[in-house]
Amino acid sequence: MSYKGFTLIEMIIVIVIIAVMSAVVTLNVGAPNYSRFMGGVEKLSSTMSILSDEAIFTSSVISCDVDTTSLSCKKYRDGEWNDLQLRRLVSWGWPTGFKIVRITVNGVPLKDKQPIRFLPSGDNGGISIEVTNGEFSAWIDSDLSGRFKVAN
Repeated sequence: MSYKGFTLIEMIIVIVIIAVMSAVVTLNVGAPNYSRFMGGVEKLSSTMSILSDEAIFTSSVISCDVDTTSLSCKKYRDGEWNDLQLRRLVSWGWPTGFKIVRITVNGVPLKDKQPIRFLPSGDNGGISIEVTNGEFSAWIDSDLSGRFKVAN
């Protein structure tokens, strides 16, 4: 007699293989989201470092008004405030979906509408910025040399 169909063992093996494959796919799909988020955080960190460098190299004070989803800066030099075009300093824009949750300077939260200042002396230590994309969050911290680094 010949039986048509699969045995119970064959069915269990197929189900186990499908379960393992779907677990691998799920793990691989989640990783790029975090990598993409961290790439955006690195861009924001680099933008802050570039603004700090710009203040030092041009011997001017740079003041940035920070909204939850944007950054606009002005440069004070020779007794005048002028708009600073960020597009001339960095080739990337604000990362899509990113929001600033909070900013602290030396551990004290920045008040609403209070700007971040970058000084020509390079003394920008103590600035910490928390950013999120709704799924992940990270901190960008400045050090005593004016560099900004991502800290999780």
